[in-house]
Amino acid sequence: MTEVILFHHAQGLTPGVRQFADELRASGHRVTVPDLYEGRTFPTVAEGVAHAQAIGFDTILDRGRQAVEGLPGELVYGGFSLGVMPAQLLAQTRPGAKGALLFHGCLPVSEFGDGSWPKGVALQIHAMERDPYFVDEGDLGAARELVAKVHGSRLFLYPGDSHLFADSSLPSYEKTAARLLLQRVLAFLALVERTEPERQGGELALLQQFLELQRSTILAKTAGLDSDSMARRLPSSDLSLGGLLYHLALVEESWMEVDFLGKEMPEPWAKVDFGTDPEWEFRTGGELDPDAVRLRYLQACEKSRQAAVQAGGVDQLSAKPDWDGQHFSLRWVLMHLIEETARHVGHADLLREALDGSVGE
Repeated sequence: MTEVILFHHAQGLTPGVRQFADELRASGHRVTVPDLYEGRTFPTVAEGVAHAQAIGFDTILDRGRQAVEGLPGELVYGGFSLGVMPAQLLAQTRPGAKGALLFHGCLPVSEFGDGSWPKGVALQIHAMERDPYFVDEGDLGAARELVAKVHGSRLFLYPGDSHLFADSSLPSYEKTAARLLLQRVLAFLALVERTEPERQGGELALLQQFLELQRSTILAKTAGLDSDSMARRLPSSDLSLGGLLYHLALVEESWMEVDFLGKEMPEPWAKVDFGTDPEWEFRTGGELDPDAVRLRYLQACEKSRQAAVQAGGVDQLSAKPDWDGQHFSLRWVLMHLIEETARHVGHADLLREALDGSVGE
């Protein structure tokens, strides 16, 4: 779960902004949506901007600062158009920021703090390529300059000239572009919420932390994707994200539950003749419901965690031998799971980038 604060645009806290926040919540994130206008909304951008000018942009920024009082420092700051102002201010100046999502707007980085982007704060910017507010008022230039400086950041430009295209309650809403934006945002949030391994610690703890990093990364590569996207393949490969995730569920269960603990092979794997159909799970995973595949992987990972907890230590040997007759230690199998998962994370990197341009470690 990622903690997000989302600031509305010039027309106020509209139903479309609330709906966008609800879609983030539906994916497990905690989202705060402050009302910078104290209950007022406006039918047009021009009227909303006039109201913002009347109360003062400094007031908007102050209300943004007040909105985060009492919230943790480890936030992702998001803003729609006018809401980019407090979002970018806080991302650049409030300690602990994890990321920034700037929709339909971007200011020069020199506007806030010491004029630099904080190291380690992830960034995505989204706008339409012919949006006059974004292009003609300098936001596009500021966005390009900023992403050139921030490692791993992305500027996504969508076909069209609508401004608030991600707000479903406005006439400017563009369903296809908005869905793609949300898909990319969910991948961004899933990557941001990962926990890096500690720099020091015991052997078992570090092995588990590195494995958890890879597990959360492969899940992030599938975040926000529907059945068609999970089944999509590159022209030169039979791999799909659904197939990769289903394969990794099999890897977790077969190594930890079956071989290490000595349990029987569970279904559906038990009924499969992998000798004659070695790619069964790769093929089948792309045909299944994405939520079912994610759930199977999550459950497999949890069973693996419990198996590690039950073990007497990293030197404990497996209940069953490997194909060559040798038993392996918990240390060995955890390292193998890290290697196997990380290998497929690399495949997933390419697949996800080809799908929608989402990147990130």
